[in-house]
Amino acid sequence: MTVYILYFIFLAILAIQYEFIPFKNNVLLWFVIIALALLAGLRGADVSKDYYSYKYISDNIFDLTSTNDLSYFVAFEPGFIAIILLIRSIVASNYVVALMLFYAVTSISIKLYSIYRLSINPYLTILFYFSYYFLMQEMAQIRIGLASAIFLIALISLLKGKRWVYAGLIIFATFFHYSAIFYLLLLFFNTTKFNRNQYTAVLLLSIVLAFVKLPLLDILGNFDASDISNKFNNYVELSENGSLSINFFNSLNICNILCCIYLMYFINKETLLSDNRLILFLKCNILSIFLLGFLTGVPAVALRFSQLFGIVQIFLLTYLVKYLPAKKFNILILVALAGFFFYVIGIYGNLLTQYKIVNFK
Repeated sequence: MTVYILYFIFLAILAIQYEFIPFKNNVLLWFVIIALALLAGLRGADVSKDYYSYKYISDNIFDLTSTNDLSYFVAFEPGFIAIILLIRSIVASNYVVALMLFYAVTSISIKLYSIYRLSINPYLTILFYFSYYFLMQEMAQIRIGLASAIFLIALISLLKGKRWVYAGLIIFATFFHYSAIFYLLLLFFNTTKFNRNQYTAVLLLSIVLAFVKLPLLDILGNFDASDISNKFNNYVELSENGSLSINFFNSLNICNILCCIYLMYFINKETLLSDNRLILFLKCNILSIFLLGFLTGVPAVALRFSQLFGIVQIFLLTYLVKYLPAKKFNILILVALAGFFFYVIGIYGNLLTQYKIVNFK
């Protein structure tokens, strides 16, 4: 885990430096992009469990597309298929490495550009991103990683009131992961108003639903594979046989809930209403918590949809550096919090194995 820890320390130093003396350095930003892209793109096959799945698909892509049956589009998005076909038409060997590099460079570049545009401390946001979603997406779930990158850059248009541009980008994102279509729900959010009582009620309802665990398995279990992605059936099987479970009250989600409560009640309401970015991030994050509670009965689905909207958490947590009472020491508290996230996800969660460079053949 040494490589990951060194990356964390490097990003933490940048975050602290930016907080005390803000700087604008595009060369440094590109260095961070390239460093993270190489870390993800050149990882060995045994570093993350999803690597062999992508290798199998890449190896057998022509068998999938040679038939007139388009059922493979149920399991794999057209954008994902198109990228593999394009890479295989260009690269004769090591095309899986080329695929990983393409996704890493594209996704990370878009995300870090969006972070630079939307965050009050971009390097602190990058630190939170690295400690959670980089490890989860760029190192494993690369398809949703690219879709969420498009979502983040689409937020720039949404915050400017360009709703049609946002909708177009989200539809484009669905070509890389079908679940991205649910990002259209943000079109119903008003970024100029925030009702504390209403969203407090949503958080409380989330907690109640987490205890109740609605029997959604009975509904999802009735879907036929020909009508909906096989993944839903796999999710149901995983939940029913107990091989996958979820704890709504895990330490990371508790931190998330407390962050929302603090920003809702411990900062001036006029201050909150004056920042449309904060309003959007707060509403989106609360939606993420609600989905985790509502879908707790189907753990894999709950995690997928919660993480879908929860990526804005990297922006929301950064706001604490501005509003916590410790003033100049706020940045140290948040770096420690990012370290806790990094430990839980990357080390304790055993998401990744020891880092190795890919073996070129």
